[in-house]
Amino acid sequence: MPDPQGPSLNVEFGRLAAARKIMAVKASTGSLADDRTNAERWISRFGSVAEPDDGASIDAGEHSVVIRPAQEDADAPYVLYIHGGGMVYYSTAVFQPFLRTLAGALHAPVEAFDYLKAPEHSAEESVERLAEHIAARCRTLGDRQLVIAGDSVGGLLALYLSLRVLPGVFSRVVLIYPVLDLQTERESYQAFGRGYFLDSGSMRLFKSILHPFFSGRDFDPFALSESDLDRLPAGSIVTTGCDVLRDEGLDWVGHLDDRSVKLRHLHFPDLPHDFCLYAGKLDSAKSAVAEIARTAFHPEERRV
Repeated sequence: MPDPQGPSLNVEFGRLAAARKIMAVKASTGSLADDRTNAERWISRFGSVAEPDDGASIDAGEHSVVIRPAQEDADAPYVLYIHGGGMVYYSTAVFQPFLRTLAGALHAPVEAFDYLKAPEHSAEESVERLAEHIAARCRTLGDRQLVIAGDSVGGLLALYLSLRVLPGVFSRVVLIYPVLDLQTERESYQAFGRGYFLDSGSMRLFKSILHPFFSGRDFDPFALSESDLDRLPAGSIVTTGCDVLRDEGLDWVGHLDDRSVKLRHLHFPDLPHDFCLYAGKLDSAKSAVAEIARTAFHPEERRV
C-alpha cells in the first residue's frame, strides 16, 4: 500500500491520515451504532468549526435542511444535494460545514436530503422515500433552475434520479467522487484500499447493499441506454487521485466520451475520498470546494 504520508497525498490530509494511524482508528468496531458515532465524531473534530461566521441561515425540516448563504444571487440555481456515506453512514448534520461552504461559494441555496439508512432499511425503501421527498420539493420551486448533486453514493443516487425518476427536471447533475460501478474493482481499490478515508472493505459492504437495487432496475452507469443518454442533463464529475473510486470515475469519463457525451471533469490528484467533509477546517478542502463551485456547477458558455 502506498504511504499515506507520501507525495501522492495532500500535506494536510497526509497529516490527518497519519493521525488516524497513530490513534489506531478502525474501519469498524463491530458495532454499527458505535461506528456511526465514531465517524461523526471524527468529522466534527477534524472537519468543522463550532460556530462558523459566514452569515448563512439554516432551516432544518423533517427530511432535509436548507442552507441559504448570506449573499444569494437572484439568478442562482437551487441545488438539491444527496450526501454520501454508503447509505449506511452520515447525515445532513455532518455535511453542514461542507454545504455552508458550497452555498457561500455558489451564492445559491443548497438543500440537502436525509434518507433512511441501511441495513435497518432496504435500499428500495430508502431510495423510493428519498425520491418522493425530492420530487415534492421540486414541485414547489416553480420555474427556478434546479441542479441535483451528490457525493459518493449520493452521486450515484443523483444520477439515477435525474435519469429514471425525474427526467427533464434538472438543468445539471454534479457528481462528486461518485460510486459508478457496483461490480468491478479497479487498480485504485488496491492502491488506496486502506488509510485513505474510504477503505475497500467498507466500499464492498456498501456495494453489497446497493447492487441488488440497481441491478434489479437495470441501472448501470457504464451501460446507459441511448434513451438514458438523451435524458442526461448537462453534467459535471469530480474525481480524486487518492481514492478507491478514482479509476471508475476516470473510466466513466472516457466511456461517455467514447459515446460522444461530454462531461465537465474536475480532478484533484492529491485529495482523498470524502475531502468535502473537511471543508470547514482544512484549507485544501475549502479551496477545492470553491473550485467545484466555480467549475462543476457553472453552466457551459452559450454559443453565439
